Amino acid sequence: MPFYYLPPPVVLAVSPSSGPVAGGATVTLTGRGLDTATSVAFGATNVTPTVVSDSELTVVSPAHAAGVVSLAVTAQGGTDTTSDPFRFVGPPTATGFSPLTGLPAGGTLVGITGTDLSTTTGVTFGGVPATFAVLSATQVAAIAPAHSLGAVSITVTTTGGSATAPGVFLHLLG
Repeated sequence: MPFYYLPPPVVLAVSPSSGPVAGGATVTLTGRGLDTATSVAFGATNVTPTVVSDSELTVVSPAHAAGVVSLAVTAQGGTDTTSDPFRFVGPPTATGFSPLTGLPAGGTLVGITGTDLSTTTGVTFGGVPATFAVLSATQVAAIAPAHSLGAVSITVTTTGGSATAPGVFLHLLG
């Protein structure tokens, strides 16, 4: 009977590197030796992977408290703990914004404040996507897009969920 040596798996990348505390994020791990993977541990919580190929597998993140955990892939050849941790992100809050008004043509720089904003993936003004930059975990800057006259809500979406700021942004004539 032949004996086969299987090297341990090697994980080179994890995408995305964060997900909501509620779980449910599809996470792709790439590397080599992943075709015999039987388990992926998010900290102490094991989940069963879906093997795509020798170099790729996917998992659905479990529910977990907010924070950073290590990821470890177990395969027939052994276990590899990734060098990049996975971050569980709580739902964001959007507590305010300034200024409160802008022109219908767009272009107004708006500062949005809240909590858990560091993983922001989108900002909308009345459902219209805006260009944005994450300044910190409590601040995002967005450029108001063009919009017809009137009041619109501002919504921030992160890997942890979405939050709409209180009040409305008014598109007014100059």
